[in-house]
Amino acid sequence: MSDMNPFLKELFSVIGIDTEYLTRYLTLSEMQYLSTTLKSITDFQGDFYSDEHGENLEVLLHFLSCHLEDVYEIWKDPNKKEILLKLYTSDVISGNYDCFHFDLSRFEQTYSPSGKELVLYRIGRVGESVECIGNSWAKDYSGLRNYAQASSIEVDERPIFAIKINDSEVLCNGQYRESELILKTSFKCDEAKLLSAEERREIFV
Repeated sequence: MSDMNPFLKELFSVIGIDTEYLTRYLTLSEMQYLSTTLKSITDFQGDFYSDEHGENLEVLLHFLSCHLEDVYEIWKDPNKKEILLKLYTSDVISGNYDCFHFDLSRFEQTYSPSGKELVLYRIGRVGESVECIGNSWAKDYSGLRNYAQASSIEVDERPIFAIKINDSEVLCNGQYRESELILKTSFKCDEAKLLSAEERREIFV
């Protein structure tokens, strides 16, 4: 965190990006470029995008450059929490990258729970396990297929999970076409499993 200037610390807090993870995600040289290039909100008026300092930084800069208006809007009024969801579900974030993380504790709960049990599905990242799974889930198989298609990911290389969970653990709705539900930061599920080869074939026939 010491290599991140005060403006960036505040900016990433406002737009809901997990700075603790970001400092592990970016190399020292990538962080130095970021901190010297973006020192105030006015620096977003310049050309800050670069693909010369590493792929991880390029992914972040591309995301920021594609959402300049959203960044300006929530910077001026941090109470516009709905913008955080727009950033989280951005089409420019690919499932092919181990992208920066969002701090979901900054998001508002807009889902209204009824106490029912849900069965949800997730295409995990390489190396993800039932002991440590992410927060974005699909309500049905078609949502999973749409996510895989939109992200152009190789499903065969990824684990696929199913969980049973009380809907009180849902934070908000995500991408409609992906039937996405976003779960709370430290959600608790009643059951979690890795899908078998046969179950995977039912989804991706």
